[in-house]
Amino acid sequence: MKLRPRQQQILDFIASYLDKHNYPPTIREIGSAVGISSTSVVNYNLEKLEEMKLIERNREVSRGLRLLEHDSQKPEPVRGRQIPMYGAIAAGVPIPVPDDPEAVLELVAVPEDLLPRSGDTFALHVKGHSMIDALVDDGDIIVVRSQPRVETGQMAIAEILEPHPQAGATLKRFYQSGDQVELRPANPDPAYQSFWVKSDQVRIHGAVAGVLRRYL
Repeated sequence: MKLRPRQQQILDFIASYLDKHNYPPTIREIGSAVGISSTSVVNYNLEKLEEMKLIERNREVSRGLRLLEHDSQKPEPVRGRQIPMYGAIAAGVPIPVPDDPEAVLELVAVPEDLLPRSGDTFALHVKGHSMIDALVDDGDIIVVRSQPRVETGQMAIAEILEPHPQAGATLKRFYQSGDQVELRPANPDPAYQSFWVKSDQVRIHGAVAGVLRRYL
């Protein structure tokens, strides 16, 4: 059965919406995109597409449609979930912790194999080059498991507390030595030096579990 132009338009919109969001549009979103103000008219066209076995619908939920042809042509989606992005972390000189450190700026989709097996997880945007030998560079997004302690040598989100002159949060490798903590960079450039502080002047916010990088 040949598609009418409006039905093709709806089908194309559903496909592009799925590619962009990884979930289907609502009836109202479809109508708005293709210039149909009546939800009943959108429903009629969706029923025709369903009769032609191009979509599958679940009328119990608002986004209950599946594009069958689209599904057969797409590769198996990468399993993952969205985690909160809390802002930037310095890979260099510590930066102040935000007034509301748990304010979610956005959600970031993370593949399942980059997520730790347990614990709360969040993301931070890296600013600086001090951790390049640990394969973390400026512009990367790190996946962090929230935890108050880390093992020596682990890459950690550490906050140097007041009144230290370098107070603020930084991304470094953590080393304990008696009552002192070394926050060590991973960059051979002498411009990047360790921060040495007393143990009671450091608060650990989490350990790095993975890294996301954009190349374009």
